[in-house]
Amino acid sequence: MADAAHAEYGASPDEALIIPAACAVPEPGAPRLRGKQRVRLAAGSLAERFYGASETFAEFHCSNELNRRYQPLFERSDLRVSGVGDEGEARVVELEGAAFYVATLYLPQLGAARGEPDPLIDAYVGAAAGRAE
Repeated sequence: MADAAHAEYGASPDEALIIPAACAVPEPGAPRLRGKQRVRLAAGSLAERFYGASETFAEFHCSNELNRRYQPLFERSDLRVSGVGDEGEARVVELEGAAFYVATLYLPQLGAARGEPDPLIDAYVGAAAGRAE
């Protein structure tokens, strides 16, 4: 994927790795994905372990996502899709074998402002402090 591109920077949405989210825009200029949505977590994934559950309701505030055309490439590599939305779209990826490499499309840090710390952030801080589980 040496020629991976982003549709926001001029690449064709059919070919780009990152494309506009496949959902209706709630209002002009607003992020396409906004509010809480269910994310199903893969059995045995770090995300499932950190959340202690097979799903979470995550807060989104974004306009782009992984092109589903390329999702099978991730699923066959060490950078695995470990969380998906209701239509099977990638929402979490993890790098297999890494002490802590979890990337999300959602924003787990937003709950902390409301006094609702996210287990993924707690795990990240623990890993950064050298206490990875």
